[in-house]
Amino acid sequence: MTSVQVLTSLSSFPEELLARILADCVTPPQVFPVRPPWHTQPFFPCPSLLARPPPPTSTRARLAPLLVSRQFLRIGTPIYYQTLHLPTAVHAARVLETLTAQPVLAGTVRRVVLGCVSLEGARVLRVCERIEDVDICMDVGIEGNAHAAADQDAEALCDVLERIDLKHLTIRKTSDAYLTLTRPKYVLQRIAKAVPCWPNLESVHYALKIGSAPATRPLAEALSHAPNLRILKAQLPAIWNELFLVISQNSALEQIALYAEGADGILHTTMYMIEAKKHARLSELIKAGTSFIRTRAHTTAAAVPSPPPTRPSTPLSASRVKEVAAELMSPQLSQNVPLPVAGRSYAF
Repeated sequence: MTSVQVLTSLSSFPEELLARILADCVTPPQVFPVRPPWHTQPFFPCPSLLARPPPPTSTRARLAPLLVSRQFLRIGTPIYYQTLHLPTAVHAARVLETLTAQPVLAGTVRRVVLGCVSLEGARVLRVCERIEDVDICMDVGIEGNAHAAADQDAEALCDVLERIDLKHLTIRKTSDAYLTLTRPKYVLQRIAKAVPCWPNLESVHYALKIGSAPATRPLAEALSHAPNLRILKAQLPAIWNELFLVISQNSALEQIALYAEGADGILHTTMYMIEAKKHARLSELIKAGTSFIRTRAHTTAAAVPSPPPTRPSTPLSASRVKEVAAELMSPQLSQNVPLPVAGRSYAF
């Protein structure tokens, strides 16, 4: 009985299988859920949506499997550090202390989500040499009016990005970070210059509604020459612009995935799609990667005429009904009337 219990316990599973199980438990989502507006939250210097701390239960639930046993802690810790969510500079500084004290964990980091542009976040990227995926949220900074030459946070972050061999890139922005402001323009321009340094770049995600502007045009032209770019994901623009048309000139691109927030797909009848259909290459890429919602067919109910009657439909009079009933009740007629047979009709 004891041997059966040991064989069926979770700790007796192969560590490869335990790693797959723990990965589903400790891996965080792509973006943490945002606190509801009625929930009190502490003050953070970065007003980003990503800067809002996640509910306590999400982090505690991911940490719980690591506290089960030393075996789970040893197997699950590298998986836990594969994705780092750094919503603020304070979080980045704390993670930097941990990675500096344990350099082995820095080698396990594959994805970093930055909730704001900060010098501490740039230092985390510098320590982690095997990063493949970076999620950047552009903000306006603490003051909001800093010049690019004096923006040390943005400069440090962009300098580190040029040294990383990225495979996946996600670009976001806060609600008040307009693309006409200094920091967002500077970050986009530096990212455009860094694209040639990423020969293995496979996917780019514009997690914002972006249009064709002087600040966004250089990045689109750089992506049109990325040798291994396969997937482009972006929010559906409200109006037509040539930004994705420029990127679609990349012969290595396989699909463009457009989406609308809070919807399962997009409509063929939007203003952007009507213009995109005029360009064969762009339309083909969008169809390959986008989920569409079929519009409901509008049908009209037509009046179908009834077929003409085969026999007169004039009802019998009351006197005629009595005569027919009397004839049927007469004994002589009832003896001579044959029984009705299916398929035959009798007229009186």
